[in-house]
Amino acid sequence: MLSNKLKAILGQIVFAVNVFVLFLVVAENRVLIPDWLHVFGRLHPLLLHFPIVLILLALALIGIPDLLKSKEDSRVYGRDLLLLGTLTAGFTVIAGLLLSHETGYDQSALTWHKWTGLAVFWASSLLYNFVNHPNHLLIKSSTAFLALVVVLSGHLGASITHGEDFITGPLKNDELLAVNLEEAEVFAHVVYPILENKCVSCHKASKQKGELRMDQAALLLKGGESGPAVVPHDLENSLMAQRINLPQEDEDHMPPEGKPQLTAEEKSILEAWIHSGAPVDGKVLELSDTSSIYSLAVNKFNAKPASYEFEEAATETVESLNNFYRKVQPLGVESPALSVSYFGRASFDPESLKELEAIQVQTVSINLNNMPVEDAELEFLTGFTHLEKLYLNFASIKGEGLQHLQGLEKLHLLSLSGNPLEEGAVAQLSELTNLKKLFVWNTGLTEASLEKLSEALPATEIESGASVSETVLMLNPPVIRFDKAFFRDKLSVELTHPIGATTLFYTLDGTDPDSSNHLVYEKPLEIDADKILKARAFAEGWIGSEVSEAEFIQSTIAPDSYQMNYLPEDRYKGDGQESLFDRKKAIPDVWNLNWLGFLNNPLEVEMDFDTPADIHSMALSLWQNSGSRFFPPKEVQLWTRNSPEQNWQLAKTYQPKPLTKQDPSLLRQFEIPFSAKGVRHLKLLAKPVDRLPSWHGAAGSKAWLMVDEIVMN
Repeated sequence: MLSNKLKAILGQIVFAVNVFVLFLVVAENRVLIPDWLHVFGRLHPLLLHFPIVLILLALALIGIPDLLKSKEDSRVYGRDLLLLGTLTAGFTVIAGLLLSHETGYDQSALTWHKWTGLAVFWASSLLYNFVNHPNHLLIKSSTAFLALVVVLSGHLGASITHGEDFITGPLKNDELLAVNLEEAEVFAHVVYPILENKCVSCHKASKQKGELRMDQAALLLKGGESGPAVVPHDLENSLMAQRINLPQEDEDHMPPEGKPQLTAEEKSILEAWIHSGAPVDGKVLELSDTSSIYSLAVNKFNAKPASYEFEEAATETVESLNNFYRKVQPLGVESPALSVSYFGRASFDPESLKELEAIQVQTVSINLNNMPVEDAELEFLTGFTHLEKLYLNFASIKGEGLQHLQGLEKLHLLSLSGNPLEEGAVAQLSELTNLKKLFVWNTGLTEASLEKLSEALPATEIESGASVSETVLMLNPPVIRFDKAFFRDKLSVELTHPIGATTLFYTLDGTDPDSSNHLVYEKPLEIDADKILKARAFAEGWIGSEVSEAEFIQSTIAPDSYQMNYLPEDRYKGDGQESLFDRKKAIPDVWNLNWLGFLNNPLEVEMDFDTPADIHSMALSLWQNSGSRFFPPKEVQLWTRNSPEQNWQLAKTYQPKPLTKQDPSLLRQFEIPFSAKGVRHLKLLAKPVDRLPSWHGAAGSKAWLMVDEIVMN
């Protein structure tokens, strides 16, 4: 029990708090809140739990005095608890009124919560002073009313913080997951449930932190005050992808600390959705089944797109076929069916297609989009008896090789858009009577040929594009063909385009080619030094194409043997240590499998040369992007020794100029000022930045060191 003296003091404080609250309410729009008071205002979520518990417990004792053996004890304890509850409610109301001055809250929802909160404070103050009133019915009615207002105010506050359907949310999620795979939509049933559970509570119409709404796809793509939350096909510039991957202790990490966090599967789905172009319309089964979002979506619904009678391929076999330019994956959970995708046109080797014979029975989908596949190379498909979908967009198919597809009875989708098809292709395609869908956009087939094809395949839906005789279209960019971006002596580079009547302009100094700044491509180019090639296609009646770009880097020295003493992080492990000298250039894409990422350990490589090497220049080929925490190394050390029996001797320590906020995002050659003659054994140690600078949004966190090659000349 509280002493009478203490109760008198607390009663006076409650009165003073009432006066101050009344002042804040009346002068709400005419008072300037100092910054130090805003700090107290942000304690509102912490303080509000105390009055709720105290007031409800007090109301139970006052309204139902039989809860204790003595009704007098119930009344006394109830009144004391009500005094404490009223006092803490007053401080909570003050904090809430101060917090309401900050932006990011829907005013309609905030107004209802504010006035119900004030009602709790004022009603509890009145009840405390009249709790001993002889009219017991009035007291019981008052306690019931106050309990209702407490619950209502708490619910409205939770709606602002967690979302209007916070309580019933789990039931709605179950309804979403109950949707059949055949009816499931990409955004509505795969992506949005994640956003709704983990993001929308702070980014919706009634509460727009950072002026960002995530409850509608269009507003999600629009973004907020910091920029677009989602940039289709671009994880690097999508703020959502950046924030969910920051360390949890980082103040910019999303969801914020204390909120339910994304699971690894949910992160993968959001990243794959962005990487796949952030589609907001259409069903899951309308996606290309070789896309990463497709397989993750199918797994989410724990269903198979179809049942198959053939046996599952050995896990070891599937894993052996996965590398940085090819991905083999199951179509769904427990499904034996496989899809195959190729990446990186410059790295494509037609001979690698023969390696798929080990899984030709299980393969139902192959994606060779943008690969330089020619007609003769389609012969390898004759044994893929269960092949259902074949994507060959922007390859080099003219038509003769399509005869090899005629024995594939299960093939129902064929996509040939962007290929330079000749008129003879119509005869070959006309034999593919099992096709349900055929895509022949931008293939050069005449209207007469398309009509003939439609007559031969009446049951096939043929997508050829609308008539564009009065529309000026943009050309596709040229294709740059070469062996490997890192070369030893010389490199031959070829420019091609699927439309024959084009003129190809190019430059070798990194500038964009145009009518006043270009060389005309006539024959394969011979590259014998570091160059940046840019090329565009032009033709009469067409808009000039976008720029194709490739960088070529001379690297004349490579060790005869080497070992990496620390493994890269699992997220960016590339092709292991082989990536350091495989002469394959990575691209600015976090999904590219040629990156080696170091975060907790340094890049440390010991290199051995059978013949002493004279090294005149050295560089790390790396990715610099401050927004993604990709920084050059903090320090580079070079060690040498003459034989394996000797100890390493420090030959060079280099500490580069720190990255600044204004430095651009780019792939770069990080030059290391080192030269030496007769090198037999060399150790390179590159340390990642261990604490990001104060200007960075994740200041104090570790930075990534992203490397794809060691360059020596």
